[in-house]
Amino acid sequence: MQTRKIVHVDMDAFYASVEQRHNPSYRGKPLVVGGSPNQRGVVAAASYEARKFGIHSAMPSVTAIAKCPALIFVRPRFDVYREISTAIHAIFKRYSDLVEGIALDEALFGRY
Repeated sequence: MQTRKIVHVDMDAFYASVEQRHNPSYRGKPLVVGGSPNQRGVVAAASYEARKFGIHSAMPSVTAIAKCPALIFVRPRFDVYREISTAIHAIFKRYSDLVEGIALDEALFGRY
């Protein structure tokens, strides 16, 4: 009997982690990727440091800045996230031909 295995990978805080990786001055600080609180923006991703203040994705940016006035806002760079996501998915493909990307920060892969 062959064992089926399915792995679900959901890279929490992916966009914020990419920004912290690319800009070391953001590391250890509350950061969100998303629209400006001055322009009716929305949080696309929150760093773990921002999450400590109750900030999460889909939250209005004005609410996020009220919860943490020191919050750093970074505009999304989806071209960069797509490039890194592609590299990560290539790693998954080393282990399985069955890789299904769900989003830039999420995938399923398995063996049957």
